[in-house]
Amino acid sequence: MRKKYICRLAALAILLFVLFGWRIQIILNIACLKLPKGCETIYRTKTQISDVYWWHVNGEKVIKCDLGYEATEEYIQNNNPAFLLKYISVYGYGGMSDIAIYDSEFDDGFWEQPDQHKYVVIRFLRKI
Repeated sequence: MRKKYICRLAALAILLFVLFGWRIQIILNIACLKLPKGCETIYRTKTQISDVYWWHVNGEKVIKCDLGYEATEEYIQNNNPAFLLKYISVYGYGGMSDIAIYDSEFDDGFWEQPDQHKYVVIRFLRKI
């Protein structure tokens, strides 16, 4: 009886890891990044798995940072270890992309802001 319970529990754990485990790396990589002081999260980390052009996992977080896009990107690149930055890219939020989760084109609130240059996208993208 106990052996059946352990086997079922192990099977459930494996199933949950296969279904949701890929999200853990994305969320941890973005959450563990050292960001400049004064950065504010605009949109929380969101993840997806997609087959646009190739199979990939994608995660994004939109922040607003007083330094602006270029200085924020430089700060992130210079103050974080290489293993955290392996699949990370930093972009200005105003651009368009066909694989973006958060798209400024459809964000009316963004286009009404006078400080659009302060919005930054942190993207995790890994091909499978």
